[in-house]
Amino acid sequence: MAGAERGGARLALASLPGAPRDPVHLLPCSIQHDGPAAVARYFAPAVRRDPEAPDAEASVSFRGRSLKGKESGLPKGYVGLVLEEANLGLTSKEREVSVKSTFDSLTVWNLERAPTNSDEIVMALAWPAIARGIHAPVTDEE
Repeated sequence: MAGAERGGARLALASLPGAPRDPVHLLPCSIQHDGPAAVARYFAPAVRRDPEAPDAEASVSFRGRSLKGKESGLPKGYVGLVLEEANLGLTSKEREVSVKSTFDSLTVWNLERAPTNSDEIVMALAWPAIARGIHAPVTDEE
């Protein structure tokens, strides 16, 4: 991951209020690029939704491959942030990031099959509820 060797970063909290909500897609691929990209130009999905499919399954074609997707909401009380690094000419240990946009759900895509509860990201989104249960006080009931 680019920037990992540079240490932590400060979040410019003033950038959070008024940040737009944008759709977020998690694609089953790796892109060897770190920097700005014309995503809207190259990824404008013509999503097809089958009203009879379970869990509002979506399908789309990406570079000739069939993708199946499902929208997954973030846990209650959470908000997702899309961050961008401010290029302020600071030293490598004084990074600052600002909020570019926010999201409260994301569309998770898989090759050929729709995401299920056993997909890693879906399980990760369930973790806060599980953690609350694990760490809840135990009462003795007789």
